[in-house]
Amino acid sequence: MKNSYAVVDLETTNANWHDNGRIIQFGCALIENGEITKVFNQKVNPEVPIPSRITALTGLSDKDVKDSPTFKQVAPDIFKLLKNRVFIAHNVNFDLPFLNRELNRVGLNELNVKAIDTVELSQIMFPTVSSYKLQDLTSYLSIEHDNPHSADSDALVTAKLFLVIESQVRDLPITTLKSLVNLGTETIRESNIAFKNIYNERQNSNKVLPDYLYEKNGLVLRKKNFHISEQIDKTTTFPTTDKKKKDLLKNKLEFRRNQADLMDHIFTTANNRKKNKKWNLIEAPTGSGKTLGYLLPLSYLVNSQQKLVIATTTKVLQQQIVDQSIPLLNQVSQNNYHAEVVKSSYNFIDIDRFYESIENYQGHRHTALLKMKIIVWLTITTTGDLNELHLTNYNNPLFTIIRHRGEDKDSSLFADDDFWKYQTNKYHESLILVSNQAYLARNLDSPIWGENSYLVVDEANHLADNLRDVASPTIDFFRLNEYVKKLSDILYQNRVTLRYAFTEVTTQLWNYQDLQDMETHFQAIDELMERLEFNIFENDVQDFVSLKDRNGLVNLLLNQSDFKKDNTDLVDLLSDLIVELSMVVNRIDVLFDQYNFQKNFISVELSKIISSLIIENAKIRNVLSAMDELLQVIQKKDSDFGIQIDMRDYYEPNTMKLSWRQYDIRELVKDTTDEFSQIFAIGAAITVQKDFSHFILDMQLDSEQINEMLILPDSNDMIHNSKIYVPEDVPDITKLNNDQYYAMVTKHIVQILDDMDYQTMILFNSLTTLEAVYKLLMETDVKEKWEILAQGITGTNEKIKKRFAIGNRSVLLGANSFWEGVDFPNKMLEILIVTRIPFESPEMLDVKVRQEVMAKNGFNIFQADTLPRAILQLRQGLGRLVRTTGDRGVILLLDNRILTKSYGKKILDSLPDGLPVIQDNMKYIKKDINKFLK
Repeated sequence: MKNSYAVVDLETTNANWHDNGRIIQFGCALIENGEITKVFNQKVNPEVPIPSRITALTGLSDKDVKDSPTFKQVAPDIFKLLKNRVFIAHNVNFDLPFLNRELNRVGLNELNVKAIDTVELSQIMFPTVSSYKLQDLTSYLSIEHDNPHSADSDALVTAKLFLVIESQVRDLPITTLKSLVNLGTETIRESNIAFKNIYNERQNSNKVLPDYLYEKNGLVLRKKNFHISEQIDKTTTFPTTDKKKKDLLKNKLEFRRNQADLMDHIFTTANNRKKNKKWNLIEAPTGSGKTLGYLLPLSYLVNSQQKLVIATTTKVLQQQIVDQSIPLLNQVSQNNYHAEVVKSSYNFIDIDRFYESIENYQGHRHTALLKMKIIVWLTITTTGDLNELHLTNYNNPLFTIIRHRGEDKDSSLFADDDFWKYQTNKYHESLILVSNQAYLARNLDSPIWGENSYLVVDEANHLADNLRDVASPTIDFFRLNEYVKKLSDILYQNRVTLRYAFTEVTTQLWNYQDLQDMETHFQAIDELMERLEFNIFENDVQDFVSLKDRNGLVNLLLNQSDFKKDNTDLVDLLSDLIVELSMVVNRIDVLFDQYNFQKNFISVELSKIISSLIIENAKIRNVLSAMDELLQVIQKKDSDFGIQIDMRDYYEPNTMKLSWRQYDIRELVKDTTDEFSQIFAIGAAITVQKDFSHFILDMQLDSEQINEMLILPDSNDMIHNSKIYVPEDVPDITKLNNDQYYAMVTKHIVQILDDMDYQTMILFNSLTTLEAVYKLLMETDVKEKWEILAQGITGTNEKIKKRFAIGNRSVLLGANSFWEGVDFPNKMLEILIVTRIPFESPEMLDVKVRQEVMAKNGFNIFQADTLPRAILQLRQGLGRLVRTTGDRGVILLLDNRILTKSYGKKILDSLPDGLPVIQDNMKYIKKDINKFLK
């Protein structure tokens, strides 16, 4: 007998029932025997005013419901309709409790019914979707949704969504479905019904798995190809003339003069290599088509050994190259190049570890949901890349357990199915590899890069900072103490269980004697850490903290002359501590290996112990890696560096956090230079006033290393396609405190968005300011009329970029990576609000170190570093706006220093010649923007 379902959606005056929240519309769709049989729509007079933001959202005003019945009048009919049916809603823990409280309020009993949540079911059954909002799901599944935020329409599409979910569940392999039923006891309310009912129908069926799936040890996996397929016609040659380029681009892309010049320059340079002069510096303005500009010429030169390696800055940019630029290259060249984004093993699932965790690591309800999601995902994924799950965070301890550690899988249960093995083979076979700049620098010795390959450093203005990050470890001694103590406590508190478990096994890879030996290691670690912390305190802290500053937080910045680098005891202590920690970490790994090997003696209790040990061990391993780096940089001679020492309490050395900041990157630059045959450092904003000097200084490049320098002209006609506005009521922001500044920025954002209909991005210098302004905006009516997307708050960078791209009235608050390299073509971005000239904070460790070294070498810090970096950042921000000759966009700059300070002229001189800069009142600015953009 099929269940009878009632799919419900409520529109209310307020999401909080306690805050005078009342129902204004009740929508319900009935599902009988797998079909939607009836839809109910009932407007309700809430007997309280409907807020304007709710009217904007739902279209329902006081006038619309004034003649409707009250909830008390319709409640008996609603109760009767729902009482014998399974209750379904999209976020059931809102709709059902709200409805029950309203039933109570009018004197009726609560509904005592089973309930299903379609949000949770969608999370399980569509594990790679980036958003589970109803509108986004219906769009993803091509479910027609005519009237969002109308209760009857939302109830109807939720019913359709549920039927799609049921159909997907019905198509699952029976093994997968059984696993979901077993884990489904942790779902919200009775959502597991969706799995149990279908499993009961199908459990005796003998349906054969489709060809693309196979079962292994109780998991159903998708088949994957061990080798990549590339079809490349090696008889074709690079189009050397404009005519040949136009023929190649015909009916695909518009011929651009500067892109053609870039192609010619790169092809000629790559074919005329000089032994020592490998660096080619190229500024390619936004809209010049730089990605295809380097991909096409270099694609004619690559082979299985001499590859093309592209190093950029963010995941968004890496995926943009693979998902957009490589298909474009294939379309133009009529070849089938394959590109891989190079990531560490940590990004991939270890199926062996996941298999063990299904039964043995319980965690909380969210852990069970994640397991269900992953079990379904394994029937879909061919990569095992955990990023496909599009989670907002990966902090659940389960991920610590199931992440791959890069080891070879020779004799494990899933040795032949190991995703990392498949992935590394793809890296070896791909002719084009896309990497993070920092990852490349850390792994220069990897064989995957090929021999004498070509390196393109895209967004090259970040390379110097990324290289310094690689050479700049941080160690938090307080956290390390906690990790070690937790590991020790787990072993000690469970010594009886462990002793029993490992006297029963015959392999003796790990035995009870190891427990006693570990205690000896822990005692040695405690002693070494105490001595190490006191050594740093005695040599590098106490002489620099005055008596009056010893009762608060300690924050010191020491340069190489302050820090006692000849402290041999420090090197010895650090070396000994690394040895002891390594022994502990390695022994826990052996313990885990034995645990995997001896399945006959595994208990649930032992599995939980092992899982906890793995989590703490992974944390120690990360600190150990930083310690290794610190030991190496301490032992280097003649390098410029700085050290920041933070202590929560001057009198407690074990609260110390040590952050090393290396300025000298010449060795990393040399290693990079030696690894590749030619290096093309390219970006939209590398020069300051058409001069590469700042980039060369920042990269610490020798003139003998530089081969060519090229600046392509800007073809986007910025002076006619863009304007900069500075509101005349913007005060001198240097005289505002934080709260005043946040309020000022929010005020101008609200003003510019009022009665405007243009996609808008707001760029901030810091995430702290972004978060403060976001909170203030959420207190205004802006949130009712605009979808507000905020970096670090409303989702991952990739997720909010996608939402912004498909949005109609969206405003995106971004910092950091959103200043550059993110493309929003075709009027997806028309207004850019820059909250202030992007000067770096002089209190940041890397800024302090860099500028101190430059000052020591006789540079004017502001002119040589602070101002050029701000100019480059501002130019990158402006590059988000006009990316093709057909684009138009405006900049609202909430910082009048560009007009009032002497350095403002230098900033303006670095922008496109003739770009209009208008200072006026907001009324005029809005009028002019509307006129300009229409």
